This record gives sequence, structure tokens and C-alpha cells, in this order.
Amino acid sequence: MKRALLITLALNFSVLFIFSQDTLPRYWIKFSNKNNSIFTLDDPQLYISDRAIQRRLKQNIELDSLDLPVSQSYIQSVLSSGEITFWGASKWLNGIIVKTTDTIALDSIANYSFVDNLIQIKSSSQLKSRIDKFNNFKQGDQKLSVFNTPNYPFGVCYRQHNLHHADLVQQLGLTGNNVHIAILDAGFKDVDQTPALEHLFSENKILSTFDFVRKETSVFEDHYHGEAVLSIIAGYDPGYYVGSASGASFHLLISEDVFSETLVEEYYWVVAAEYADSAGVDVINTSLGYTVFDDSTTNHSYSEMDGNTTVAAKGLNIAASKGILCVTSAGNSGSNAWKYISTPADADFGLTVGAVDSNGLRAFFSSQGPSFDGDIKPNVMSVGWNTYYIPPASAYASQGNGTSFSAPMITGMVAALWEAMPSLTNLELMHLVELYSNNYANPDSLIGYGIPDVFQLLLDNSNYGALVDFSEKIKNVFPNPFSDQVTVFYNCENSSQIDVSLISLTGEQLHQQFFSIEKGLNKLVVELNQVYSSGIYFLVIEDEVIKLIKSN
Repeated sequence: MKRALLITLALNFSVLFIFSQDTLPRYWIKFSNKNNSIFTLDDPQLYISDRAIQRRLKQNIELDSLDLPVSQSYIQSVLSSGEITFWGASKWLNGIIVKTTDTIALDSIANYSFVDNLIQIKSSSQLKSRIDKFNNFKQGDQKLSVFNTPNYPFGVCYRQHNLHHADLVQQLGLTGNNVHIAILDAGFKDVDQTPALEHLFSENKILSTFDFVRKETSVFEDHYHGEAVLSIIAGYDPGYYVGSASGASFHLLISEDVFSETLVEEYYWVVAAEYADSAGVDVINTSLGYTVFDDSTTNHSYSEMDGNTTVAAKGLNIAASKGILCVTSAGNSGSNAWKYISTPADADFGLTVGAVDSNGLRAFFSSQGPSFDGDIKPNVMSVGWNTYYIPPASAYASQGNGTSFSAPMITGMVAALWEAMPSLTNLELMHLVELYSNNYANPDSLIGYGIPDVFQLLLDNSNYGALVDFSEKIKNVFPNPFSDQVTVFYNCENSSQIDVSLISLTGEQLHQQFFSIEKGLNKLVVELNQVYSSGIYFLVIEDEVIKLIKSN
């Protein structure tokens, strides 16, 4: 497989400082200001991309001090204080992460006038004494035949799309084109060897990769979790498997250290989110969460799940303030003693997703709300129980469980909606997703606002500049080439009865079918299950003619 050229942005957080993985303790050093910076708000193109600037302009978001890089002079002062190794910087949190065992230097740094705070965020051990957080993410044993195609073109994915009527959105040609998604995860094993993801490389839709744990661009040899998440969004094998936004473009970013669980990972997450912002992403998917750490003295309490206390929640809220729509998994603790959402799922301005099955039944493991300050969490629900995904390097689908799966389902739908309604701000779109959910009138702590109907959302809000032009009668026809049936989306100004005919090249009427249609958009399934030879045919609907191709 030909790989696309993978790039990283050499921005203020210095992601190109490459170091080998080690067990040196990590420390967070927070600065009091950004004085003596060489950057100004008048020249943002020096530290963020044009696309990031355009996102801000489109949503009327002004640049502020959070956008400015950390003061380089402060960084140099810290590094010259002793045996200190720079890991990276966070402009949003205004500080740096360093690695060191030089406690004398740390004592001196803590007293610098420009230092607000200095804390240890990772010890020297990497024992990970607790159970791997991804154990609740279960790979199913069932592998379905490539020939199992109950509903073209979605195949095994049909029911998990249809619960939201997202299949109807996609059949209108809305697949997240021109929408950029960053996936912050634990690894993307064999993404470059997975057939259903091959189009991402051939179409140059992998925009960048970076591992913020090991400080390297390589991400395809690491944990499988992010690959599975990506497949739910971007998988594309028509007739067998189609993800929720196969037309989107992606930044694949590792922020999770699977060999330990420490506070530093929340800082990794924020730095990765800053990178995504600077690169100009529209949506961030986070199928991760933090509550319990290897050092139990640093565990989060439920009182910290108030939407703006943890480092991860603060980072997500800032990302949202920059116009990014942040989709987060609720967590898989619904049936254990903790039971609540994790962070950053608690963040005030995140779209938190719980799990249901394809019938809309809540999954027992889906974490509950509300946030500690009483906000509705989870915000919405999607299929995270027996969800179909593509395992790494596999040509077959499997089923898995976890809110890790429900979040990317929503991420893809959001991308498709944003393609259709690009004038919406991130918070406007988030509100619409909640508003068009089946429990909006009576939200609760188990399912939040409920299951979104994204097709109805699209129909009712097409005045926001949708790509779908409802003045046209025939919206979409598929599949073409056809086999035994053709689906037509037909728009009508008034209720009526129409007939649909299949005509040969010689003008012979081969098939006729009558439909009673309602005002608005109608789905017509034309049964063509007779034996037709390969070649060209014409489908005639009233005064509209569509060329069809029959292939064996």
C-alpha cells in the first residue's frame, strides 16, 4: 500500500524534540505570564495554521493570550537551572513538562518569580498495577463473511447507522468531506495494513500522525484501540462495511501511555489537543477517560468531575472555546462502584456519549451522570454494545463493547452534519444534536438527552446552508451499477402517487412500480429482482430520467 506523506507541525510546543522513552519522573511547571514572548496576536500565522485562523474567523472567535506560545526565555531559564530535560510546553495551561531527578534544581525553580506552581505528575515507576483501562473494550470473536451484506452499501453497519437515521444522511452524499478530525488515543496499530482504511492513504486523508508519549511520528505499531475507533468513523468497504464519516480527513495522535496511568497523560492530552487546534481540526474524538491512577493518592474524586477542575476538562473546554467540537466517551463504569463519568467526559463544553445497543437499549456498563455540578452527562447516546468495527490488518468485521465505540459513531455523524451545515458554530451544532435526541424533553443521568435523529436534524435545519439542495426532485440513486434493487431519494412538493419504470435502450418498459409519496423527501425502493442482462438502462420517475448500469 502506498502511504501518504505524514507531516507534523513544528509549533510552539516543540513536538519535534525527540527523546527515547524512559522512566524519569515528570514535573509540571506553570508560569505566571507570557512576558518576553517573541510572538504577538498580530501575527498568528507564525504559530497556528491558516486553517485554524479561518475556523476562528468563521465562528467569530478572537485570538487571545491562550493562543500565544509559552515564553521561550522562561523555558531557557528553567533548563539552565540544572540537569533538566525539556519534554514539551502547553500554551493553554502556560507551562512546561520536564524530566529530571535533580531535586535541588527543582527547589530553585519553584522560587522563580515567574513560576506559579511546580508539581510532580509522574513518578519513576511504570508498573501500571491496575487493570488495563481498555479491558472493557471487548474484541468479539465473531467474524462475518465479506458476503454478508444485508443492506447495501452499509453491510454489517446498517443497524448502528439506522438507529440515528445516519444511513439516510450518508445516502445524500454527506460523509464528512472537508471536515478534519483529530483522534486522541492509545495507538493506531496496522492502520496502514487494514483494507477498509486503505482509501485514507490513497486519497491523502491522513494529514498527520504523532505520538505525544514517545515523541515520534510513528503510530502504526502501537496499541490497537485507536485503529478500532478510526475504523468506526472512516471504514469503507461498500456492501460490507461503511463507517460514519468515511469522507473525512484525520490527524492520528497518541496521548495515552498504555504502560502506566499517571496525571502526566492528561497533560499529554492537552498538548495533543493544542496540536490539533493549531493544525486546524474541526472535531476531536476522545475515547479515553481518567479517574484512577497507579498512584492512588492522585485519584480523581467525583467532586472533581465538575466540568472544569481536572487538567483534561480544562483543556477540552479551551479547545471548545477555539471552535472545535469535542466528542468524548462517557466511560465504562456504569455497573461498578464508581459508576460515574470520567474526565474529560465531565467537561462543560464536551459532547459526551454513552452506549446503547442497536435497538436503543442502554448498555449496563455505560457510565452515568450527572457531572458533579449537575450538568446533563452523558449528553447523548449511540451504539457501543455489539458495535461493528474492523480489527487491525483484518478484512473482516468484529463486534466490540464500550463507550469507546459509541463516541466515534457520533463523531462521524457530527462531521457529516457539519459538511452539510458549515455555517454552524461548534456549540450550535452540539446543541442541535442534543435537541434532536429522543429524550430531550426529559433528560436524565443515564442516557442524557438520548439518541439523536441526525436525518431529521438535517431536514429541519437545511436553511443553514446545507449541501443538500432540496429544490431538486431526485436527491440520490444507489447502487449504480445495480443488482436486484435501486433506492431513490425523491423530493416532492405535495403528496401524490407516482410511477417508476425501468426502460431498456430500445425503449421497452421492463418494470413498473407505483409509490404513494408524502410532501418532502421520500425513500423509494425499486425492486428489480428479475434477471436483467448487463448493460445500460434508464430509470424513469415522472419526467426525470436516470441512467443505470447493470453489471454481473
